[in-house]
Amino acid sequence: MKTKVYYFSIIYLISLVLTLNMQVLPPLIPHIIKDWNIQRGEAGLLMGIVSLPPLIFGILGGYILDNFGIKIPTIISLVFYLIGQFIFILAKSFTLLLVSRLILGIGAIVLAVVGLKLLAEKFQGKDFGKFMGLNSTAMPLATLISFNLLSYTTKIYSWKTPMIVLFIFTFIFIILFIFTFKEETTKKDNTENFLSSIKNLSKNVWILGIIWLLFNMGSLSFLTFAPDYFISKGFSYSFSSSMSSLYMIGAFFSPIIGYFLDKTSKPQFFIFIGAFFLSIFLISMYFSRIPLIFIIVAGLFSALLPPSVFYLLPKFTNRFGIGYSVLSSLINLGTLLGPYIIGYAKDISGTYLLSFILISLFIFSSGLLALTLNSK
Repeated sequence: MKTKVYYFSIIYLISLVLTLNMQVLPPLIPHIIKDWNIQRGEAGLLMGIVSLPPLIFGILGGYILDNFGIKIPTIISLVFYLIGQFIFILAKSFTLLLVSRLILGIGAIVLAVVGLKLLAEKFQGKDFGKFMGLNSTAMPLATLISFNLLSYTTKIYSWKTPMIVLFIFTFIFIILFIFTFKEETTKKDNTENFLSSIKNLSKNVWILGIIWLLFNMGSLSFLTFAPDYFISKGFSYSFSSSMSSLYMIGAFFSPIIGYFLDKTSKPQFFIFIGAFFLSIFLISMYFSRIPLIFIIVAGLFSALLPPSVFYLLPKFTNRFGIGYSVLSSLINLGTLLGPYIIGYAKDISGTYLLSFILISLFIFSSGLLALTLNSK
């Protein structure tokens, strides 16, 4: 039991490092737009460029974890996070901000996969859904921290203060990981080379990856521009960030979703139901005078997708590193394209209507695609 608690703690902290560094940016975007006079498309690029290295090299990162161990690649990834955070703190130009986010992306090549791989290896079995659901709460927790606590620290010094906090947090975690994580030495039975590992993946892995791509093109784009959207409706900076973070509250119900995932033989229907209703409530939010209700309900349906996607992956492959790296690569494609497309749509149309239509279409399409999965 103590071993499980330790491993899950490490997995959860990895998830927090990853998601905090992703979600710290949206509340800062209005400040960056105001101070440096950048366009919203450029702000979307700043959000999305972190996804470029995992997009290109993510599957290779999963292959490395499957074949060469976990500890050393994870430490190297965390060092890249520290370097990227440090450059962000010192940056005096938009270009350096882009460079800092790109370096964070290099760290994410491994960090985005290692926690999920550990989870599948250490907790696979009848309670896998519950643990996957618990781990899925890291994303909403990171969002609430970023949109509320970290965004509040911008008043202390500048809009770079949240990154100083994350630098300290990452440094403490890397020391903890170095001195407490013990690598298990196991004999590698699988001698597949890199290209063969990709070729032999089930088509269901790729379908699941495209579902994850489409869902995140919509969901992450909404989170990126929600604060700016609410500000355009007359709300204050702090209230807009807080209201945007409510989208993630539903994900705290992920452990309950995980419980039901363990009981069902058709987890893909959780994806369809979640995507269908989420798309409806998001587009309805644009026309509503009471967005608070819609964002909370949308968040509840959004919570159905992440644990369901991660739960399904081990049903299609026993190569957890390379399998989850496919999801990582495709979510990073979504993170790169989604915010840029949605921000550009706002720039050319002058309103957020086209952006909300595209967000809803992306998410609805992910639900339809889920019906093609075979999870026998």
